[in-house]
Amino acid sequence: MIEICMLASGSSGNAIYVATQHVKILVDAGLSGKRIASALTAIGTEASALDALLLSHDHNDHTCGAGIMSRRYGLPVYATAPTWQVAGKKMGPIPADRCHRLPSCGTITFGDLTVETIPIPHDAADPVGFIFRCEERAIALVTDLGHVTPYIQERLQAMDCLVMEANHDEEMLINGTYPWPLKNRILGKNGHLSNATVAECLCKLISPQTQHVVLAHISEHNNLPQLAFDTVCLRLKEAGHLKQGKQLTVRVADRYLPSCHIQLA
Repeated sequence: MIEICMLASGSSGNAIYVATQHVKILVDAGLSGKRIASALTAIGTEASALDALLLSHDHNDHTCGAGIMSRRYGLPVYATAPTWQVAGKKMGPIPADRCHRLPSCGTITFGDLTVETIPIPHDAADPVGFIFRCEERAIALVTDLGHVTPYIQERLQAMDCLVMEANHDEEMLINGTYPWPLKNRILGKNGHLSNATVAECLCKLISPQTQHVVLAHISEHNNLPQLAFDTVCLRLKEAGHLKQGKQLTVRVADRYLPSCHIQLA
C-alpha cells in the first residue's frame, strides 16, 4: 500500500504527505510548522510520526517550514547539495546528523518505500521531481517545471498516479497584472507549465495502469481550479483517456487545505 495527500499546493506554500505501511514522508515544507502539523492531524496522522523530509528545491514556498519541522520533530532533511547551499541558511540551524544529501538523479530507500529523483527544468538550484514506489505501485510527483523534457517523459511512464502542475492559463497570465519580466519567467523553459501544456503531456503519459491524475500548484492570479480541470479533462476526453468504463480520476489540489488523499493498494 502507498498513499499520497496534498497538504497544500501553490505559491502560498507546498507540502505533500507520502506513506506506506511502514514509512511516513513529508515532501516539501512550504508552510509554517503549525500548519503542517494541523494538516497532518486532519488526515489522521501526526508530525511526530514522520520519518523524513524531502525537499524538491530551494524556493521559499517549498522550504520555509523545513527548519522548524526538523528541529521540533527531530526530522532528517534530504536535499540536493545545491539546494542545501541556497536554502540551508534560510532554514536555520539543523544538526549535522539530520542533514542528508539527496541525489539529483538517483534512488534512495526508506524501509519499504523507494524514492527516485528526477532532474527537472526550473529556475532553482538543482530542482528535482520524485517517483515513489512500493511493491507494484508507483506515484510521480513533478511540479515547478518549465517544460517536459524527453527524459522526464520517459521516466514518468507506467505510473499509477501522476501529480503534475497546471500552474496557469496562458491567456489569463498574458492579460493579467503581473509585470512582463515575471510573465516571461513563468512562460519560460525554466518556469511553470500551463493548463494546455500539462494536458498534452498527460495524453502521452497516461497508460492502462494510471488510476489518478492530480493537478497541482494552481496559480492564485493566473488560473482557476475549474478552468484547469476543464482544460485537462477536455483534452483527455479527446484523446480517449476519459470515457465510460475507464477508471481514471482527475482532481485539483487545494491551495490551503489537505486534498486529493489517494491510497493505492
